[in-house]
Amino acid sequence: MSRVIFHDQPPAPQINLTRADVACFVGLVRILPGATVPATLQPWLNSLGYANTQIASLTNVPILIENYSQFTALFDPGGSAQSFGTDYVAACVRSFFAQGGRRCYVVRIDDPVTSTDDQPVSTTNSQTIKQFKLQELLPNPTFALDDARSWTGVGCLSALQDVSFLITPDLPVLCASQPAGAVGQIPSAPTGPEQFVECSQGELTPPSYRTYASPAPRLSVNDYATWAGAVASIVNYLAEGSARYEPHLREIQFVTSMPLPQDLDAAAAAENPSSTELAQDIHDVVQAHLPESVLDDEGASAGNISSAFLQLAYPWLKTTASGMLLESLEPPEGALTGILARNALTRGTFTSATKITPAEIYDLWPTLPQQETQNSAAPLAWDNTSPQTKALIERISLFGFAPDGIELLSDVTAYPGESYRFAPVNRLVSVICRAARTMGETAIFESNGPALWGRVQRFLQTLMTRLWNLNALDGSTVQQAFSVRCDRSTMTQNDLDNGRLIAQVTFTPASLIETITVNLALETSGTSAQEISASMAEAS
Repeated sequence: MSRVIFHDQPPAPQINLTRADVACFVGLVRILPGATVPATLQPWLNSLGYANTQIASLTNVPILIENYSQFTALFDPGGSAQSFGTDYVAACVRSFFAQGGRRCYVVRIDDPVTSTDDQPVSTTNSQTIKQFKLQELLPNPTFALDDARSWTGVGCLSALQDVSFLITPDLPVLCASQPAGAVGQIPSAPTGPEQFVECSQGELTPPSYRTYASPAPRLSVNDYATWAGAVASIVNYLAEGSARYEPHLREIQFVTSMPLPQDLDAAAAAENPSSTELAQDIHDVVQAHLPESVLDDEGASAGNISSAFLQLAYPWLKTTASGMLLESLEPPEGALTGILARNALTRGTFTSATKITPAEIYDLWPTLPQQETQNSAAPLAWDNTSPQTKALIERISLFGFAPDGIELLSDVTAYPGESYRFAPVNRLVSVICRAARTMGETAIFESNGPALWGRVQRFLQTLMTRLWNLNALDGSTVQQAFSVRCDRSTMTQNDLDNGRLIAQVTFTPASLIETITVNLALETSGTSAQEISASMAEAS
C-alpha cells in the first residue's frame, strides 16, 4: 500500500425527533438556474431512499432549510421577471423565518401558478394545469413505503419524523376559478388635455415596482367545495391513512389559510342572480365546511373539515415583503407557523402563541368587525342541530388590531368542541405522543412483561412531572395533574398475545377544565399507534 487517502464525509443533518418547532412547506416554487442540493444533504437524502436523479431535480424532495439565505440560494424568492405575483411559498418561508422560525423543509412540486395555468394540460387531456398541480400537491393514492418515487407532495412527510407543522400556501390559488365579470362593461378612457406640473428639481430615478393585473385568489361557492375536499384529503392522510405505518404523522398540525371569498361587483351580481358562483359570507363557509359536530374518527369528509389536525388562519396579511404578490396580500399561514415555532422555542409549544408579538406585518385584509374578534363570555355550546353563530375568533386563528399593533388574537384548531379546540392542548398531546414514541422505539424488542411495563410507566411519570413543573398541566400536585398506568389492567389477553404494550395517560391541561386520556400502544412488529380520546369532566 503506497498511500492512504482520506475523503471528508459531509456531516449529516442533526435530526432531533423531540423538537416541536419544525415546519414543512409543500408547494410551488421556481428553482434558480444552476442550483443543486447541498453536499451535506445528499447522503442523508440517499439514506431516506431518494435516488440521485430525484435529488438532482429538486422536485418532490424535502430540502432542509435553516435560514432564509439558504432558501434563496436554491429557489426564486419572488418578484423576478418570471413571477406572476403567485410566489406564495417563497413569501411564507420568508415570513416563517422573520417571525422566529429556525428550521423547515421545503418540498417543491412545480413552478408557481401563471396566467396560462387555467388551460388544459394537453390536447388529449382536458384537465387544467392548475388541477394537475393540485393533484401533485395532495397525498399520492399509489403511495408505497419502499418506493421514494411515490413520495410526492404532502406524501414526503412519510420520510420526515421531526416535522410538527405542515404548510401548503398554494391551496387557495390552485382552487380559485376565474371570477365572473359583468357583461358589456367597457372601461372609459379619461378625457381632457394632458397637464404637466413640475414637482421636483433635478433628475430622479424612481424605484421600479412590478404590479400585476390579476387580483389575489378568491373563492366562489364551488371553489370552496374544491378547497375543502383538498383539505380533507390532507387531514385524513395525517389522521387515518398512515396511522399504522407512520404514526408520527398524527403529531403534525396542518396549518393553512382560510381563502378569501370571491367578491363580485354589483353589475355581475345583478346579471347572475341565480348563479351558484356568487360570493358568500365567510360565516357561510364556516357553517358549510366546519360544522359543529364532533367527529368520532377525528378525520374529515369532503364536506366536513372540522378536525383537531387542522388550524386555519385569517385574515390575509400585508407584510414588508408582500408587495411581490397579487394585491400585496400574503396568506397568513407562514407568519402563523413562524409565531408557533418561536413560541415553542421560547415559551413551550403547550402555551398559547397569542403572547408572541408578530413582526413585519403592517395591515390586514379584510378588516374584521369587532364582534368577530371578541371571545364569548358564556361557555360555548356545540350542538349541530341548532348551532349558535360563533365569532370567527372561536373557530379560526385570527390576526387583528390591538393597542400595541397587529397581534395574533386566537390560537385554535378547527375542532368543534372544547377538548381540542385550543391548539396548545393539541400540541401538548403531540409532545407526549412524540416523546412516548421515541422511548418506545428503544424498547421495541424487549420482553413484554412487568419489567418493561414498570420502565415505561416510570418514563411517562417523569415526562408528565416535567410538564407539570413547566405549568403545562393543571393541579396543585402531580396526583391532581395526571395519572399514568401501564400494567395488566391496561391490556387484554389479546394485546398480550399479539405483543402489544398499552400505557394510559390521563391529564388535565392547564388551559382547560377537561380531562384528556391518551392510550399509547407499542407493538412487537416495530410499529406503534396512538389512540387519543377526550372525556368531559369538571375540574375539582
